[in-house]
Amino acid sequence: MLIVNGFDEPLADTYDLICSIYHSSDDFAASLAEVFPDLPAFTRYREELRNRPGSVFLLAKQEANLAGYLMLKPRPIERLSHGADLNMGILSSYRGLGVGQRLLERACAIAIDEGHLEILYLMVRADNLGALRLYEKTGFIQQARLNHDTKIDGRYFDGILMSKDVKQF
Repeated sequence: MLIVNGFDEPLADTYDLICSIYHSSDDFAASLAEVFPDLPAFTRYREELRNRPGSVFLLAKQEANLAGYLMLKPRPIERLSHGADLNMGILSSYRGLGVGQRLLERACAIAIDEGHLEILYLMVRADNLGALRLYEKTGFIQQARLNHDTKIDGRYFDGILMSKDVKQF
């Protein structure tokens, strides 16, 4: 498994990966249409991310196949810019194979080397046990449980807010 800089990979391939991940999982709070409705929207987001100091965008590749992604988006307010929001997704056929851990390890190494980020934040559904195990295994701490945080097709799901000091990996 190779971890590569997502800013250097072809936009269309990267967007196809993200579409595939969103379509194969209902674990995301937002739908693909809300986040990246089309390639131009994803292109604008990627450029905004690229231009924000401390941003990280990684892709996992197995030979020529993309397997997952990870984005660290630093917070835009100066007094909060030492923190970043983490968004990650892995194709279902690659889950449980260590792809997420490899992406997280590389992202933390980059964050430490660049020195912009100190804290990573993420939200995960409380019923996404595989993701919770991965995040806890890699040092994320549960900060809060948000009851009925997400509503999908009339069903409520609790959300877990987690954080991690990037230097404690």
